[in-house]
Amino acid sequence: MQLSWHDGIESFLQETLEHLEREEARHNLLLGLALILQEHPDAWDEVFLVTVRAGRDLAAAGLMTVPANLILYTAPGVDLEETLSCLANGFLEGGIALPGVTAPAAVCQRFAALWAELTGCRAELEMPMRLYELRQVTAGVIGEGSLRLAREEDLDFVIGAIASFERDAGLNSAPDLERIGRLARRLVARRGLYLWEHGDRIVSMAAKTRPTRHGISINHVYTPQGLRRRGYATSCVAALCQLLLDEGYQFCTLFADLNNPTSNSIYQRIGFRPIGDFAGYTFGSDGP
Repeated sequence: MQLSWHDGIESFLQETLEHLEREEARHNLLLGLALILQEHPDAWDEVFLVTVRAGRDLAAAGLMTVPANLILYTAPGVDLEETLSCLANGFLEGGIALPGVTAPAAVCQRFAALWAELTGCRAELEMPMRLYELRQVTAGVIGEGSLRLAREEDLDFVIGAIASFERDAGLNSAPDLERIGRLARRLVARRGLYLWEHGDRIVSMAAKTRPTRHGISINHVYTPQGLRRRGYATSCVAALCQLLLDEGYQFCTLFADLNNPTSNSIYQRIGFRPIGDFAGYTFGSDGP
């Protein structure tokens, strides 16, 4: 096994793009982030890019936009134990701290256990996720209301919604509003965030992100608690997906928290079909 660090996104994509695009929807997270970096090299202050080869063949790839989790890809049929060990030791020898890891469920679980063994840290399951793909919106699921782009004057709603989502999902009991404010302003400035209105009131939101050659992802789906179970999230996501398909994308993808059966049911009603299970683990700070 040979591990290589990449100083720039071009050499990383040169090694990985062909492999990631073989299952474009399944690898949309790592692929989409890499393509954002290609278009916007300064999108993140610090990025780590790594590949592992077994002879001439790509065995694995990792991308980490600090302070987010390491995102992993492993090639089909590789020796998983040897490959992940090579990756983990590479980060360890480089003195690079890992906040966590996100990957297909089995790969993620094994890497988290391996990192915990090597460092003595705590590896905790942050979220079990299901990856969904949509190629056609189910007829009749869009209810009354209208979809529009979020504007600067909507920032109070957006910031509150993102903070509430983090609390509701158990991601952060005390969200950093300054960080969320920066995120919200970036989403609005890049024309990536959409709102569903009903009766001149904002009732739900969703964002588009990580475009790839044929697809695009949906995230930041949120409806305030007092407005749930009225079909607003269904209408918002379905209308946004239809808009994106009409623009020429062949498919939309999204990740759903497996601990939230309501959202999984909503997405399947819209037309999303499961294509894989993923996981996110966080690493405790009590290791070296």
